[in-house]
Amino acid sequence: MATLTEAMATLPDARQVAADTHALYELAVEKMHRRLFRDAMDDLEVALGRDPGHALCLSSYGVCLAHEKGAFEEALRCCKHALQLLPHNPLLEVNLGKVYRLKGDNAAAHRTFLHAWYEDKRHPAPATELARMGIRRRPPLGFLPRSHWCNRCLGRVRAGIERTLFARRAY
Repeated sequence: MATLTEAMATLPDARQVAADTHALYELAVEKMHRRLFRDAMDDLEVALGRDPGHALCLSSYGVCLAHEKGAFEEALRCCKHALQLLPHNPLLEVNLGKVYRLKGDNAAAHRTFLHAWYEDKRHPAPATELARMGIRRRPPLGFLPRSHWCNRCLGRVRAGIERTLFARRAY
């Protein structure tokens, strides 16, 4: 029969599990940057199997789900749960915003990116995503919703006129 110290020696150290989980997370993030979402998802599943409470892994897994499978509701649940585990983390909010943007809800994505930027104005991820989305100007007809067909058509006309004017200034 094994003694208690021998049994303890065979158990993985909590620090080692955390280090392995973080290494898998870093590897998955690198794969996500190269747009290899399926491979990143596999690494994140292994990491979450070792440490189910790792908020960064859970949030990144949600982004991979949205990209790879289009499972937006499940991806949103993962990202929101990660934010509950580690609130006020701008990277987790950026991942939530990415899922909203993939879902097609640009207004919610913009609000989420803006909230992440207000949380930490020095973090580059929210500023990058806000710049990627562009600046949303007021709709041409403020008394109508942004999605109204008049605002969409007038906005396209306004953008075309501005492109023409700025193109002439460049010469």
